[in-house]
Amino acid sequence: MNKEQVVELLQMNYQLIKEGKGKWFDKRAAYISARSFVIKDRRFSDHEYRRMEEVLKKELAIFNVLGQPVRGLLLGMMLANGKTKELDIHTLLTDYQRLRDVGFQLSSYSYFSAYLLQFTETAEKEFIVRKGHRIFQELKTHRYFLTGAEDGTIAIALAQQEKLESLTAEQIGPLVEAYYQALNEQGLHKSNQLQFAAATAAMLTGTFSYELLEELKELVTELKQMGIKPKPELYNSIVTLAFLATIKKVDFQALGDYLELLEEKTSLRWYKDFRHSLALGLLIQAEMTDLSNDTNLNITALTLTMMMVQEASAAAAANSSS
Repeated sequence: MNKEQVVELLQMNYQLIKEGKGKWFDKRAAYISARSFVIKDRRFSDHEYRRMEEVLKKELAIFNVLGQPVRGLLLGMMLANGKTKELDIHTLLTDYQRLRDVGFQLSSYSYFSAYLLQFTETAEKEFIVRKGHRIFQELKTHRYFLTGAEDGTIAIALAQQEKLESLTAEQIGPLVEAYYQALNEQGLHKSNQLQFAAATAAMLTGTFSYELLEELKELVTELKQMGIKPKPELYNSIVTLAFLATIKKVDFQALGDYLELLEEKTSLRWYKDFRHSLALGLLIQAEMTDLSNDTNLNITALTLTMMMVQEASAAAAANSSS
């Protein structure tokens, strides 16, 4: 698909979501859900969504923590990824309980962590969950008041990453902390978003990379020249793009094209900051597609999934506080 077709598919899926069961979603949540379908070049089906939601409700206990908008965002990501069977719901809930059994918190955000486990072979899940919990505890020793239930997805993704297989939880935690401090010294403000970005840097590089930090410095300057301020909600995208710039030439002209198309063809004319976030996400998606056939760069699926989960988590938090 060219850039115009990508944005048209995004808008089409947004409209399908808003015309269906997702009519109560705010714009941000609806567009994030729509983008998960664009990544897979799929169309949202309200019929499939309603069917899967009914299956999920039947499987859940009467009193549960999986309310809206997390439930809608989670189901959207599952459907976009082709998870449309009752067995997929059962697997999600089984993995959620697996997380709870080792000590992850009773929280709707833990369902996002369970969603990530679909990228792990069943035989390896117990190991990944236990390592993920140790990583979570290690992150908490460095940033106790910052690390909460929503950071379980960080811990699980770090445990899943092949580049970090040889490192223990006690080594991964300090690596994330080193990136956290280095990114803060680059001008990114201390926040939960910065911790997520630091974890992404660790996941992508597998070691501390001064090259990534140099690319990030140049990238922030370039984004400012385009009128994009490095706000917390953009930190993860900025780090991901900086990493991509260390291994390939990034087409920043495409970013300007996406910004124009999103302003012209979506319902986001008065949502400039969110347009910036979406444009960066679409650019990363396009750049990573170019890498998908390179077996030495096994980062695409998990990185895009992590970004979608972070965006969904942030949208859920914003919706809950509004």
